[in-house]
Amino acid sequence: MSFSNLKGTKMNLFEWKEKNRSEARTKIKEVLREGGTVDSANSFLSEEEINQCHEEVAVEDFGEIMNDWTDLDLNETSDLEHGLMEYYDFEPNPHAEKMDLEIEIDLDIHEANLVNLGSIRDYLQAEDYSVELIEGNRAKVVFQRAGGEISKKKKCTAGMRLVGNRCVPQSGSQKSKMKQQGIKLKRAKRAMGAGAKKKASIKARTTKKRVSSRSRNYSGT
Repeated sequence: MSFSNLKGTKMNLFEWKEKNRSEARTKIKEVLREGGTVDSANSFLSEEEINQCHEEVAVEDFGEIMNDWTDLDLNETSDLEHGLMEYYDFEPNPHAEKMDLEIEIDLDIHEANLVNLGSIRDYLQAEDYSVELIEGNRAKVVFQRAGGEISKKKKCTAGMRLVGNRCVPQSGSQKSKMKQQGIKLKRAKRAMGAGAKKKASIKARTTKKRVSSRSRNYSGT
Protein backbone atom coordinates (compact mmCIF):
# COMPACT_ATOMS: atom_id res chain seq x y z
CA MET A 1 0.00 0.00 0.00
CA SER A 2 1.30 3.44 -0.87
CA PHE A 3 0.20 7.01 -0.23
CA SER A 4 0.87 10.32 -1.95
CA ASN A 5 1.50 13.72 -0.39
CA LEU A 6 0.44 17.03 -1.92
CA LYS A 7 3.45 17.03 -4.24
CA GLY A 8 2.57 13.58 -5.56
CA THR A 9 5.55 11.80 -3.96
CA LYS A 10 4.85 8.14 -3.23
CA MET A 11 5.19 6.98 0.38
CA ASN A 12 4.74 3.61 2.02
CA LEU A 13 2.59 3.22 5.12
CA PHE A 14 5.51 3.65 7.54
CA GLU A 15 6.70 6.85 5.81
CA TRP A 16 3.14 8.22 5.78
CA LYS A 17 2.75 7.58 9.53
CA GLU A 18 6.13 9.15 10.32
CA LYS A 19 5.29 12.23 8.24
CA ASN A 20 1.96 12.72 10.01
CA ARG A 21 3.52 12.05 13.41
CA SER A 22 6.21 14.68 12.76
CA GLU A 23 3.61 17.24 11.64
CA ALA A 24 1.46 16.47 14.70
CA ARG A 25 4.44 16.97 17.05
CA THR A 26 5.19 20.35 15.45
CA LYS A 27 1.59 21.52 15.83
CA ILE A 28 1.38 20.31 19.44
CA LYS A 29 4.56 22.19 20.34
CA GLU A 30 3.08 25.36 18.85
CA VAL A 31 -0.03 24.90 21.02
CA LEU A 32 2.07 24.27 24.15
CA ARG A 33 4.21 27.36 23.51
CA GLU A 34 1.05 29.43 23.30
CA GLY A 35 -0.05 28.11 26.70
CA GLY A 36 -2.64 25.65 25.40
CA THR A 37 -3.30 22.03 26.35
CA VAL A 38 -3.53 18.88 24.24
CA ASP A 39 -5.79 15.85 24.81
CA SER A 40 -4.46 12.54 23.48
CA ALA A 41 -8.03 11.47 22.68
CA ASN A 42 -8.16 14.16 19.99
CA SER A 43 -4.59 13.78 18.77
CA PHE A 44 -2.67 11.61 16.32
CA LEU A 45 -0.11 11.07 19.10
CA SER A 46 -0.28 8.93 22.22
CA GLU A 47 -0.19 10.30 25.79
CA GLU A 48 3.49 9.30 26.04
CA GLU A 49 4.37 11.17 22.84
CA ILE A 50 2.50 14.28 24.02
CA ASN A 51 4.48 14.16 27.27
CA GLN A 52 7.65 13.97 25.18
CA CYS A 53 6.55 17.13 23.35
CA HIS A 54 6.22 18.88 26.73
CA GLU A 55 9.80 17.85 27.61
CA GLU A 56 11.17 18.86 24.20
CA VAL A 57 9.63 22.32 24.44
CA ALA A 58 11.25 22.76 27.86
CA VAL A 59 14.67 21.84 26.41
CA GLU A 60 14.35 23.79 23.15
CA ASP A 61 13.10 26.96 24.88
CA PHE A 62 15.63 26.78 27.72
CA GLY A 63 17.64 29.99 28.00
CA GLU A 64 19.30 30.78 31.33
CA ILE A 65 20.65 34.35 31.39
CA MET A 66 24.24 34.52 32.67
CA ASN A 67 24.57 37.34 35.21
CA ASP A 68 27.67 36.46 37.28
CA TRP A 69 30.89 36.08 35.30
CA THR A 70 33.97 38.05 34.25
CA ASP A 71 35.33 36.21 31.20
CA LEU A 72 33.49 33.68 29.06
CA ASP A 73 34.36 31.73 25.91
CA LEU A 74 31.20 31.41 23.81
CA ASN A 75 32.69 28.46 21.92
CA GLU A 76 32.77 26.34 25.07
CA THR A 77 30.20 23.60 25.64
CA SER A 78 29.62 21.21 28.53
CA ASP A 79 28.14 17.73 28.71
CA LEU A 80 24.84 17.14 30.45
CA GLU A 81 23.04 13.90 31.12
CA HIS A 82 20.89 12.20 28.46
CA GLY A 83 23.30 13.30 25.71
CA LEU A 84 22.38 16.99 25.89
CA MET A 85 24.98 19.74 25.52
CA GLU A 86 25.00 23.22 27.07
CA TYR A 87 26.37 26.14 25.05
CA TYR A 88 26.51 29.93 25.31
CA ASP A 89 24.86 32.39 22.96
CA PHE A 90 25.14 36.18 22.68
CA GLU A 91 21.84 37.98 22.08
CA PRO A 92 22.16 41.65 21.07
CA ASN A 93 20.06 44.09 23.06
CA PRO A 94 20.81 47.83 23.16
CA HIS A 95 19.28 48.11 26.65
CA ALA A 96 21.22 45.20 28.19
CA GLU A 97 24.63 45.08 29.89
CA LYS A 98 27.63 46.55 28.05
CA MET A 99 30.60 44.26 27.37
CA ASP A 100 33.61 43.78 25.10
CA LEU A 101 33.28 41.01 22.53
CA GLU A 102 36.48 39.51 21.11
CA ILE A 103 36.34 37.40 17.97
CA GLU A 104 38.88 35.75 15.68
CA ILE A 105 38.37 35.83 11.93
CA ASP A 106 40.02 33.49 9.41
CA LEU A 107 40.99 35.91 6.65
CA ASP A 108 41.16 33.04 4.15
CA ILE A 109 37.40 32.65 4.56
CA HIS A 110 36.06 36.06 5.64
CA GLU A 111 37.03 39.51 4.44
CA ALA A 112 37.55 41.91 7.35
CA ASN A 113 36.83 45.17 5.54
CA LEU A 114 35.21 48.33 6.92
CA VAL A 115 31.79 47.54 5.48
CA ASN A 116 31.60 44.03 6.96
CA LEU A 117 33.03 45.00 10.34
CA GLY A 118 30.77 48.03 10.49
CA SER A 119 27.69 45.92 9.87
CA ILE A 120 28.77 43.47 12.59
CA ARG A 121 29.40 46.36 15.00
CA ASP A 122 25.87 47.63 14.38
CA TYR A 123 24.40 44.14 14.78
CA LEU A 124 26.18 43.70 18.14
CA GLN A 125 25.06 47.18 19.29
CA ALA A 126 28.74 48.03 19.91
CA GLU A 127 30.23 51.55 20.16
CA ASP A 128 33.43 50.86 18.21
CA TYR A 129 35.93 48.13 17.30
CA SER A 130 39.67 47.55 16.98
CA VAL A 131 41.53 45.10 14.73
CA GLU A 132 44.81 43.26 15.32
CA LEU A 133 46.44 40.84 12.86
CA ILE A 134 47.68 37.62 14.45
CA GLU A 135 49.57 34.58 13.13
CA GLY A 136 48.04 32.15 10.66
CA ASN A 137 46.40 34.85 8.51
CA ARG A 138 43.87 35.58 11.22
CA ALA A 139 42.58 38.78 12.73
CA LYS A 140 41.44 39.52 16.29
CA VAL A 141 38.60 42.03 16.43
CA VAL A 142 37.37 43.54 19.69
CA PHE A 143 33.92 45.12 19.57
CA GLN A 144 33.93 47.62 22.43
CA ARG A 145 30.95 48.04 24.73
CA ALA A 146 28.59 45.80 22.82
CA GLY A 147 25.08 45.63 24.23
CA GLY A 148 23.47 42.29 24.89
CA GLU A 149 22.92 39.27 27.08
CA ILE A 150 24.72 35.94 27.38
CA SER A 151 22.37 32.99 27.74
CA LYS A 152 23.04 29.31 28.35
CA LYS A 153 21.09 26.99 26.04
CA LYS A 154 20.81 23.25 25.35
CA LYS A 155 21.05 21.14 22.22
CA CYS A 156 21.88 17.67 20.92
CA THR A 157 25.22 16.92 19.29
CA ALA A 158 25.53 16.24 15.57
CA GLY A 159 23.92 12.98 14.48
CA MET A 160 21.53 12.99 17.44
CA ARG A 161 17.91 14.12 17.79
CA LEU A 162 15.82 15.22 20.74
CA VAL A 163 13.15 12.81 22.00
CA GLY A 164 11.59 14.04 25.21
CA ASN A 165 14.46 15.32 27.37
CA ARG A 166 17.17 13.08 25.94
CA CYS A 167 19.14 12.73 22.70
CA VAL A 168 18.96 9.54 20.63
CA PRO A 169 20.77 8.61 17.39
CA GLN A 170 19.14 9.75 14.17
CA SER A 171 17.91 7.11 11.77
CA GLY A 172 19.10 6.97 8.15
CA SER A 173 15.97 8.71 6.85
CA GLN A 174 16.25 11.44 9.49
CA LYS A 175 19.89 12.10 8.57
CA SER A 176 18.85 12.35 4.93
CA LYS A 177 16.11 14.83 5.90
CA MET A 178 18.57 16.92 7.90
CA LYS A 179 20.94 16.94 4.93
CA GLN A 180 18.16 18.31 2.75
CA GLN A 181 17.45 20.98 5.38
CA GLY A 182 21.14 21.87 5.36
CA ILE A 183 21.05 22.34 1.60
CA LYS A 184 18.00 24.61 1.92
CA LEU A 185 19.75 26.59 4.67
CA LYS A 186 22.80 27.16 2.48
CA ARG A 187 20.55 28.41 -0.31
CA ALA A 188 18.81 30.74 2.12
CA LYS A 189 22.16 32.11 3.34
CA ARG A 190 23.22 32.78 -0.24
CA ALA A 191 20.00 34.72 -0.75
CA MET A 192 20.65 36.77 2.41
CA GLY A 193 23.57 38.59 0.85
CA ALA A 194 27.25 38.87 1.80
CA GLY A 195 26.81 41.17 4.82
CA ALA A 196 24.23 38.98 6.53
CA LYS A 197 26.27 35.84 5.89
CA LYS A 198 29.34 37.42 7.48
CA LYS A 199 27.37 38.34 10.61
CA ALA A 200 25.83 34.88 10.91
CA SER A 201 29.10 32.99 10.45
CA ILE A 202 31.26 35.16 12.68
CA LYS A 203 28.73 35.33 15.51
CA ALA A 204 29.41 31.71 16.50
CA ARG A 205 33.09 32.50 17.02
CA THR A 206 32.51 35.22 19.60
CA THR A 207 34.49 35.35 22.83
CA LYS A 208 33.22 37.80 25.43
CA LYS A 209 34.88 39.82 28.19
CA ARG A 210 32.78 41.59 30.76
CA VAL A 211 33.16 45.36 31.11
CA SER A 212 32.74 46.99 34.51
CA SER A 213 29.87 49.41 34.99
CA ARG A 214 32.22 52.41 35.39
CA SER A 215 32.66 54.75 32.44
CA ARG A 216 35.37 53.88 29.92
CA ASN A 217 37.05 56.17 27.40
CA TYR A 218 37.98 54.66 24.04
CA SER A 219 39.27 57.86 22.45
CA GLY A 220 42.46 57.36 20.51
CA THR A 221 42.05 53.56 20.30
